[in-house]
Amino acid sequence: MIEKIKENWFVVLVACILVAAVGYYTIDTNKGKLPGKKTDGKDVVMSIGDVDYYADDLYTELYGDAASSTSVGTQVLFSQFEKYVVDNAVKADSDMKVQIASAVTGTKQQYSGYESQLTAQLQAAGYSGIDDLEAYFTHYFKLKKNIEDAYEKDIENLFSSVYEKASPRTVSHILVKISNFDNITEEEQKKLDNVDQALKDGKEFSEIAKEYSDDGSASDGGYLGYMDKNTSYVTEFKEAALKTEKGQMTDWVKTQYGYHRILVNETDKDALLADKENRDGIYQAIESAHPELNAQIIWDTAQNMGVTFASEEIENAIKGYLGIGEE
Repeated sequence: MIEKIKENWFVVLVACILVAAVGYYTIDTNKGKLPGKKTDGKDVVMSIGDVDYYADDLYTELYGDAASSTSVGTQVLFSQFEKYVVDNAVKADSDMKVQIASAVTGTKQQYSGYESQLTAQLQAAGYSGIDDLEAYFTHYFKLKKNIEDAYEKDIENLFSSVYEKASPRTVSHILVKISNFDNITEEEQKKLDNVDQALKDGKEFSEIAKEYSDDGSASDGGYLGYMDKNTSYVTEFKEAALKTEKGQMTDWVKTQYGYHRILVNETDKDALLADKENRDGIYQAIESAHPELNAQIIWDTAQNMGVTFASEEIENAIKGYLGIGEE
């Protein structure tokens, strides 16, 4: 279960974030020549597939009868607004630069042989192609830091609503993979029995996981970290984990992956907050619980920077896209 997620996290990251960035709207891939591109004497400001969008079209999208928070023009406008705000508000420190380099390398490796797919996704997010992968991840990690820094300023209050509604906890597990539940092999049954005997003998859960678990988390003693009722685990696993108290362990839980023994490590709110290893899970939980918050953070960042707009129409278009009402 967790092994596949860990193995393919770069693919998941790029597929989810790139597609969500600005929908499937594509800035002309030849962006170096874009400002001077003309067709039939008209200025081309962007292209979607083989269709050119002219300056007049963009103006109509933004200000004309077709203007809306979902229009092409508004989405392109917001994309440029967000990039400007985040890229100027956040500086890439040495740790971030390491993350960027690792993400670029990992993504290229994961997409080896599928470069055309990666190029298409980058173009959908407004980049030229693979050569812009570093620029994409630089923006991604800057945006991530901007959001997370804002969360940290009110982390206890934000997490309180999550804690009350989502039953957060940290868990570990031991997985014994079963190829056919109707015909468990002698080897599979022996491993199940060995785990049971080791638990009965009082051996540490983490040591048993390292020795017997078939999951990628075995090297970490079976530790999966933060989860709550919104975590994307298979139903049987999640339900069993949420019903179990701190310090307690489930019986064998059957899922499509095999049989799991699940240990609940922690459920205390203060302890969850104090453990920095839980931060990514907590940030995701906050975003899920407060879907409007990220947009407000981007807007507040722009206001703190003193960003001004060429016209009230442009400002209102961006606020509409963000879902922010007039103050």
